[in-house]
Amino acid sequence: MIWIYRILFLPLFILLTPYFLWLTKRRGGLDKDLIQKFGDLPNPGQKDPGKTRLWIQAVSVGEVGALRSLLQKISMQPTLEVILTTTTNTGYRVAKRNYRDLAREIYYFPLDFAYFNYRAWKNIDPDICILTEGELWPEHLHRAKKQKVPVILINARMSDKSLRYNRSFKWISKRLISKLDLVIAASEENGTRFRQFGIPEARVKISGNLKCDTSMPELLSKDEQSRLSAELGLPDRNNGTNPGFIVCGASTWPGEELVLLQVCKELREEGIQLYLLITPRHMERRNEIRDELNQFEFSCHFRSKGLAKKKVDVAIGDSTGELSNFIQLSDIVFVGKSLHPHTQGQTPIEACMLKKPVLFGPGMSNFRDVAKSLRNYGVAEKVEDAVALKSAIQRLCQDKNLDEIQGSKAEKWLKANQGAPDRTLDAIMNFKNKNS
Repeated sequence: MIWIYRILFLPLFILLTPYFLWLTKRRGGLDKDLIQKFGDLPNPGQKDPGKTRLWIQAVSVGEVGALRSLLQKISMQPTLEVILTTTTNTGYRVAKRNYRDLAREIYYFPLDFAYFNYRAWKNIDPDICILTEGELWPEHLHRAKKQKVPVILINARMSDKSLRYNRSFKWISKRLISKLDLVIAASEENGTRFRQFGIPEARVKISGNLKCDTSMPELLSKDEQSRLSAELGLPDRNNGTNPGFIVCGASTWPGEELVLLQVCKELREEGIQLYLLITPRHMERRNEIRDELNQFEFSCHFRSKGLAKKKVDVAIGDSTGELSNFIQLSDIVFVGKSLHPHTQGQTPIEACMLKKPVLFGPGMSNFRDVAKSLRNYGVAEKVEDAVALKSAIQRLCQDKNLDEIQGSKAEKWLKANQGAPDRTLDAIMNFKNKNS
């Protein structure tokens, strides 16, 4: 099968490279380190005697962020060292900024082609490979088996979409999944799905979701919140007056910005002083969002344009790595990629950790267990459509005890969902000790 993959890879690589370069430039620019994607990695040096080298791969910002607590715990293990790789330029920048003291080296993950893969493996020379969530790279897995390096999948998830795909191409999926030596699943349901594709019971462990137990985002002081509000042109929630309500559209996808704008317009007409802070999942969509804004009479400011010169009705957070700061400025958070026709959802966890009321649409298949748990604790609410979204925002704006009640519910949920990093590390250490 690997030869079929290699033959197909080359024409697809040639065809898609221009698009990849264009997209990378739009999402933050090309940088010199992108050469690492061709396997040209700086040599991390000889392994420290007595240490097991873990090669941990995380795709993008969300996966990188979920690793913080685990990496902190690994860094306290004298027998472990980490080489961290990430696929996207945004994930790479976040990892470089936040994890320099938690990983020996941080690189781009090589493109999954034999020669690029070989070069990266030669430099990194791992003892154990660790993948996150659901990424199964055929060439990477093939190289691991060839070099007799075990592969562990942590925070393992198989979404409804992935499950359908895996069932449709079961002969391919089973061959890939069978190359995993250990699956540390984010939930019992996800563990069951991996067992269905041939992973023995003994090689499946349940950790809970790492994203539910990440380190608390760095909190802004009141002065920092006031400064950021001014930079965005939004009212300052800390100035002692009643500035109205700010709704954050977190990681929104096409169509959802239009829904939020329409809801804002209607609620303003009904007397609720509402402001929007929209953070699109892909900031290169700013022109599309600008066109939608032109359909309304809102004043607006784009973060990428620098400091706002005046107060605005709508701020667009078209930047990287600031979502947690934007959430802290908000009263209510709507989680994107969840309203029709979107079905997968984005993570609601960060907003819940910051004790904000959370709303999301019916499409949360990538976070179904988390979404169900949040709803059971009353931390989040599902809205079926734009009408329900408007009703929920209106009700939340009228709740004078919202902050106190929300904080209490969020505390209970956070306490009940702690422990995933410890369970993940225990499983990794037990596996290492049994196979050393």
